[in-house]
Parts: sequence; structure tokens; C-alpha cells
Amino acid sequence: MRIVSLSPVVPYEGIPHAGGHYLLRHLRALRELGHRVTVVSFDDRENRAAAESLAGLIDVVLVPEHPPHSPRTRRLLNAVERQEQRLFPVRPVARRRRALARSAAARRALSTADAIEYQWTESGWLGLRRRPAGSAFHVVVAHDVVWQNYARFLSATGAGWHPRALLARWRRASVRRDERRIYRHADAVVSFSGKDAALVGRVAGPSARAVVVRPPLADGSEISPRTGDPTPTVLFVGAFDRSVNAEAAVWTMTDIAPRVLAEHPDVRFVFAGARPTPEMRRLASERPGSFWITGRVESLEPVYATADAVLVPLRAGAGVKFKTVEAMVRGIPVVSTGVGVEGIVDDRIRVFSVADDARGLATGLLRALADPAAARREALLVRDIVADEFSGNAFRRALAQVYRGATP
Repeated sequence: MRIVSLSPVVPYEGIPHAGGHYLLRHLRALRELGHRVTVVSFDDRENRAAAESLAGLIDVVLVPEHPPHSPRTRRLLNAVERQEQRLFPVRPVARRRRALARSAAARRALSTADAIEYQWTESGWLGLRRRPAGSAFHVVVAHDVVWQNYARFLSATGAGWHPRALLARWRRASVRRDERRIYRHADAVVSFSGKDAALVGRVAGPSARAVVVRPPLADGSEISPRTGDPTPTVLFVGAFDRSVNAEAAVWTMTDIAPRVLAEHPDVRFVFAGARPTPEMRRLASERPGSFWITGRVESLEPVYATADAVLVPLRAGAGVKFKTVEAMVRGIPVVSTGVGVEGIVDDRIRVFSVADDARGLATGLLRALADPAAARREALLVRDIVADEFSGNAFRRALAQVYRGATP
């Protein structure tokens, strides 16, 4: 059938965030299932380059946004859009909504589709604010349930009449209202875990059809034996332009790592990922032998090969944390907060250590570093279960089931 995927990004090999990696695998799986796929996204330099790399595999329609020519007007528009996003986090900015409505190529692709999928919940606002006319089958791929992010932020902010607390309460209510409208008008909402599927029901009620599709994170990932530099190494992987990753990295450098280094001063903490923040670089410069920031890397395999443990110290965010699963399928011990393993661990699957405070995380790391071989053996006990659950075959079967309800 003809499937149109509405997405804020066009994926490509090496895209520096987990959601983009997932989208590329998702599109390839749809092609392997025999569907014709068109991505509709927005015209910028990165998306144009990505569209060229997908030529022959996926059709791409890029929607021009026509930004103002005047620098002063652009600055004003950017300021207005920042406020739009602060007040209505689920809604793409008005400029993009207008651009999509004006694009004849996008309208043509959407009007002739048998199925339309919305990558990330926010894309659903572009087509599912109300139930669209026509017979297309509408699928929201909820990479995470956005409401959970804002509920956690409000919990951390606290109550009261402080402007920050008032804004947090408004954003939580705004997100829940907008997500509810999107999920209720979809024929299916794809979630990456049972926990997120339950959250979809909590936000939208029993009328929402939530389907669990585990992402194909195990494909191409083999057990990664410890090689290379013998320095005891703790690895944290993330795109650091995401505030949850940057905050977790700074917490590691200021509160977690010092507890480990006090007992094990030769340990090296590696922060691998694109766009490290100035604060991260400043903290790393104060302990150059202990903190190593890679910046963007072409492949994570070399840094995984030198890791004795993977740390996932996230205190906010929602959805399945791909970095946790990717370490597990490589057989590397994982030390994580509860946020970092939610939607992953269950009665069959566990990680090496879970704690929500700096002391507990440091204790878990020290235990893993005290006997790396034993920690690896423990991680390997569940590796095959994780690899099977997050395999490409399981993913394609689940995705085929989602689209079985659509009619070409």
C-alpha cells in the first residue's frame, strides 16, 4: 500500500539522535514488507542531504517554509515561535502548519495515501487535531508520551504560585489536552513499551487503540567484547542538545563521578555524543584525565568496545531509552536510574544495578568495576532475551500487524 510518513526530520545513516535511527529502520522495514513509502518533511539543508541519501529507497517530499528575508523579522519570528513552543509544546509552530497547508506536493501525497503515519506525537497535530476526511488509515508513532515529560517536570518544579510553577502546570494541561485529541483521532497509536501503551490509555481514555511495537535495536548489534585501552571506563551515550542528557551528564560530573573517583581514581568517564554543552566542556577541562568528551562520532562501536559499564543517569524524559537496550544487547553491564530502564525491565529482563541517587549509582559502578568479568557474565545472562525482544524480525511482525487494519 501507499504509506506517507509525516516527520520533522528525514533520517540518514549516522543521524545523531536515537529517534532518527529508529525512523530509518522503520522506513526500511515498511519497504521490506512491500509498501511504497513517502516521507513528507520540511525543507532545510540537513533534510535535503538526507533526501539525496535515500534516493531509490524512499520518496521524499520537502515542504518549503519561506522564512523572512529580513534578519530583524527572522529574529522577531524566532522569538514568537519560542513562546508558541513554551505554551503549546505538542503543536508544531504556526509557520510550519501554514507551510504544509500551502504545499501542493504534500497535499497530493497525503490525499492519495492508503495510510498516513505521524512520526512523533507532535506531527499528529498537523493532521489529527480533528478526524480527517477520507479513508486513509492514520497511525501515530509515539516515540514517547509527551505528557509524562511535563508531569515529571512539574513534580520537580513543585507547587505554589511562582511563575515557573504556574507555567509548568499550564504546559502539563496543554500537553495532555492536545495529546488526547491526537490519540483519539488515530486508528492506532504505536508505543515502544507496555508502560507507554498504558500511558496512552491514561491520557486519551479507552477509545485510543495503543499497540506495542518494540523498536529493532538489536539488529546489527553483536556482543561487544572488552578490547582496547585497559583503563577502567564508564560510558554515557547521548545527544547532548537534549536537555535531559545534558543535565544527566553534568550530574554525573559533579555528583556521581567524584564518589567513584574517590575510591577508584584511575576510572575514566566517557561522554559520547553530538553537541556537548559548554558546561560539560568546562567540567571536563577541570579533570582532563577523568572526563573524556568525544563529540559526534561516526560509529559508537569503538567506544562500546572500551566500556566496562554503561551509565544511564537520566532523571527526566519519557519513553524507552534506546541507549539502555543498545548496551544490553552488546552484553555490557548497565547502571541506571529507574527512568533509564522504564519500559524495558520486567520479570525476565534486568540490568546490573538501578538507583535514583548519586550514591546508589556510584555504588553500582564501583561494584561493576571491582570485578568486570563477573559483571559481564551477569549482563550476558539476559542478553539473548533482550536481543530477541528487540529484534528486527519481531519488529517487522508487529509493524505488519499494525497495518493489517488498513485497506489499500
